Amino acid sequence: MSRSSILVVDDSRTIRSQVLRILSGEEDDYALCPQENGQQALQWLSGRTEAELPDLILLDRNMPEVSGDECIRILKKDEAWKQIPVLFLTAQSDVKQLVHGLAELEADDYLAKPFDPDELRARVKALIRVKTAEDQTRQLNKDLEKSLQIQKKAFSDLKETKLQLAETEAAVRLTRVFEKFVPKEFLKRIAPEGLENLKFGQAESDFKTILFSDIRAFTKLSESYSPQELLDFLNDYLRMMNPAIMDHHGFVDKFIGDAIMAIFDRPDQSDAAEALDAVDAALSMLGVLGEINTTLSAGNKTRVEIGIGIHSGNVIIGTVGFEERMDSTVLGDTVNLASRLESLTKFYGCPLIVSETTMELIGTENRHQVRELDLVSVKGRLEPLHIYEVFDGDRQSKREAKLESRDDLDQGIRLYRERRWDDALDCFENCNKIHPDDPLIQIYKGRCRHNTVEPPAQEWDGVHIFDHK
Repeated sequence: MSRSSILVVDDSRTIRSQVLRILSGEEDDYALCPQENGQQALQWLSGRTEAELPDLILLDRNMPEVSGDECIRILKKDEAWKQIPVLFLTAQSDVKQLVHGLAELEADDYLAKPFDPDELRARVKALIRVKTAEDQTRQLNKDLEKSLQIQKKAFSDLKETKLQLAETEAAVRLTRVFEKFVPKEFLKRIAPEGLENLKFGQAESDFKTILFSDIRAFTKLSESYSPQELLDFLNDYLRMMNPAIMDHHGFVDKFIGDAIMAIFDRPDQSDAAEALDAVDAALSMLGVLGEINTTLSAGNKTRVEIGIGIHSGNVIIGTVGFEERMDSTVLGDTVNLASRLESLTKFYGCPLIVSETTMELIGTENRHQVRELDLVSVKGRLEPLHIYEVFDGDRQSKREAKLESRDDLDQGIRLYRERRWDDALDCFENCNKIHPDDPLIQIYKGRCRHNTVEPPAQEWDGVHIFDHK
């Protein structure tokens, strides 16, 4: 059995010697460590591991540098040190001081000087017995907690292999139902300890890539369907789009009517990998859209188009609501901007727009065919940003035309921002010869002609402002 250790802190050499002599008898096998004041005692404690901490501290109240009162206040603020019982040794016998030491400073016992050796031994033994019992209780709790964790892992393993015990069937059933409304990836973040420990208001920030997609002119489209046909079409559409996202390591956060909000989050991969996943998923979604339109055309139904916006940045992930009704959510400028970019696909006549932040992440890979669209300021965001079109998903003829005209387009945009309208217009006319059906070229030609007649203010910096969603 290991020896009980005692830290003796007193500025009086006489008292220290007396205490050491009393507690060093053959009957009391203590490991004693004397210190002259509170500062030395705290420094000594700082150099000990949790297993090396003493079982009891005998502490004088009136000492230079760091008094016993200051010392115990520091002790009680530390998670490990506050477990050590403190016996005050003091010449103060005033009742108020006694109350202050025990009630307010949280000392465990109080012994006035001069003290009787037998009484000191008795109080020391009693406090060490209590400390030993408390240590055993804490260890028992740790063992129980460890055992509980092992049991939880066992339950989790049983669920994975579908070997469910009768006691866990209700919890498994609840989890399965819950996962239909909240993605598994969210559950891992907002309820890492299980659904029973889920709390609203929990939040964390992380850098993620957000994809927002929407069916264009959905309201007009819905007018040609009966309510049941519309719901069937929408469910089929969402069901077919989901694998395109999941196969590229994303997950659907929300279905908002005909809109899809997806998050690309791979903790073991870089931000660039997540951005590439999102762009690849978007192109896969456009491929799925082609299959959907083939089916619609065969049934004499109106073809559908979608817009997709992608932006990368910090988001807030958590839960909102109250105890009886809560929801998982992703908030922040990144989410709003991805939605704004999706809306801009209608204006620029292209299906896929990515932000400059996402472009910086994927640009070094050279895996995608990209061209700059504009420098814009969207509603709800003061800082302008460059936006880009990824056109890998275009049919071959259109893709080739965009590649062939890209240099002239880049030069035209540069001249446009330099206020050289005529020179820019020449570049855009060259683009128009190559790709006459390109909506982007028509936009810039119209701007150049307008600015030639009505030049913008001198402080104009080339930013096109969108003051509506």
